[in-house]
Amino acid sequence: MYDILFRIETSVLGQLMRDSVWLFPMAEILHFMGLSLLIGSLLVVDFRLLGFYRNFPVAAVYRFLPLALAGFSINLVTGTLFFFSDPFRYYPNIAFRLKMLFIILAGLNALYFALTVHRKAAQSGAGETGSAIKTVSALSLIFWIGVIILGRSIPYVE
Repeated sequence: MYDILFRIETSVLGQLMRDSVWLFPMAEILHFMGLSLLIGSLLVVDFRLLGFYRNFPVAAVYRFLPLALAGFSINLVTGTLFFFSDPFRYYPNIAFRLKMLFIILAGLNALYFALTVHRKAAQSGAGETGSAIKTVSALSLIFWIGVIILGRSIPYVE
């Protein structure tokens, strides 16, 4: 594993992230904007699917999902840049590892939603499917709140 981390650290991208005065701060700004887009969109969707804001049609709040995906994509790119800047700091960090686990769990939860719960609701024409959709939405909120807390913990956990 040391060899892989060394190759990442000494890569052109790793050197660029460390040597550039403006690249890391710009990535932080974009990361925050992507996170805001992701979490803001998911809050609208998840709260509606949990039964709040019943006056908003479910089909309308589903239109926020591409924005959430855009926010996630921004964070995937900028998060990779952060990792390349100092892989020996990030990789052993327990907060970083738990954050990655929560991102994977959130992704699996979203995949389950897309392949089962959402598909069944779309086929039946129903806006909601009851407890399954509420469970998926609650888990989404839990996982993404965990991602935020763990992400903010990375600099403070060594």
